[in-house]
Amino acid sequence: MEKILIIDDNNCIRSMLKFLLNEYEVLEAKDGETGVTILKKEKEIKLVITDYQLPGIDGLEIIKWLKVYRPEMAIVLISACTKIIVGAKKLEIEHAFPKPFQDTDHVLKEINRIMGR
Repeated sequence: MEKILIIDDNNCIRSMLKFLLNEYEVLEAKDGETGVTILKKEKEIKLVITDYQLPGIDGLEIIKWLKVYRPEMAIVLISACTKIIVGAKKLEIEHAFPKPFQDTDHVLKEINRIMGR
């Protein structure tokens, strides 16, 4: 089963995404430091869904880390800040969704497309 890592400090968002992505093996991290620790151990993760604003290591630092150490990794940025979502292209992030999610079917469809389904 393909692995996805969700990094978000909001338990409700993590739970909702885990439910939505029930056809995948979903790993969870409540902060950036835990997320990076998981990424170092779990080499089979195919997609990271990360919030921008996180305690400790923020989403931008996670993205920078991924660009260096896991450049093949697909990344989805999520944020409650519209400016961050609009600026995602500057971070070379092709996929970004605003929180709260307005259309979970669209989110699932895009994630399935990213994962090659």
